[in-house]
Amino acid sequence: METQQSEQKLNNVKYVESYDFKQPKLFSKEIMRNLRSLHDMFARSLSRIFGSALRQKVDVSLQKIDQLSANKFLNKIKSPSAIYLLSVEKFAGNIIMVIPPAFCIHLVERQSGGYGGDISERRTLTTIEEKIISRIVNRVNDEIMVAWEPYMEFDIDSATYESKPENIHLASVDPTIVVKLRIGFEDHSIKVHLSYPYSLLKEAMNNSVLKKGKKTETEKLTEEQLESYKYTLSNAGVNIKPLLGSTKLSIKDIMDLEEGDLIPLNQRTDQPLEILVNNVHKMSGYPGVLRGRRAVKIFEMIEEINEQEVI
Repeated sequence: METQQSEQKLNNVKYVESYDFKQPKLFSKEIMRNLRSLHDMFARSLSRIFGSALRQKVDVSLQKIDQLSANKFLNKIKSPSAIYLLSVEKFAGNIIMVIPPAFCIHLVERQSGGYGGDISERRTLTTIEEKIISRIVNRVNDEIMVAWEPYMEFDIDSATYESKPENIHLASVDPTIVVKLRIGFEDHSIKVHLSYPYSLLKEAMNNSVLKKGKKTETEKLTEEQLESYKYTLSNAGVNIKPLLGSTKLSIKDIMDLEEGDLIPLNQRTDQPLEILVNNVHKMSGYPGVLRGRRAVKIFEMIEEINEQEVI
């Protein structure tokens, strides 16, 4: 009886999303979806750039897109950092790119024929190091413009290096879109952040390009072709994987395991499970049984995860 009452309570639970009236969301789900698509392509381009610079396999993936005030974004940046102000005169603003200085030093050492070593060092780049990294940043700038080209065209006129966030003085305190990218190579994982000025995003919204999607996405498609694409996509296979839980064990603990031992997981039975779609957390749900087969009941659709962090 208690189990039935508990299940009934869970069925009646409704997800309520908190809303910050001091910082209202200015960008719709359609815009955020197109921004994610744009930066997925940009991430693949970064994989090639950094893979070539490091002479090894590099995986770059989009982790998160969030809306922050410009001041809040700058306050999250540690000092020193490798901060590049990418000037876009067309919108009278700067795209801000933040790279961990240890990764920059690692890049320079690899470019010079070394092994790179540890990537925990945090210091201001020397003049020579900054010039070497600037060449790589220029290639990144080209890929930013290419990624945005299907939506709108602009030029990055110059890139200025700065190590201390307190030295950056913004002309506007408008909200910005902050893109977090994860760069993985060997056993290392670092984060790169991009912040777009509101003037650029406002122009994109005024032109409705981010609402409608790419400028030439369906212009040349006939109705028959569009239906064909929809049919093909609707039958595409997608990997959905519920996580029953996770934990961390030392090598010694694993070696000491014996038959019958129990491994506790970091998952409470009264909390929903993470459900991954192609290894991306998209849903939460509760395990159960449907017609004699194991199943998961969807409890919540994950649009975006807000988290406080230091860049």
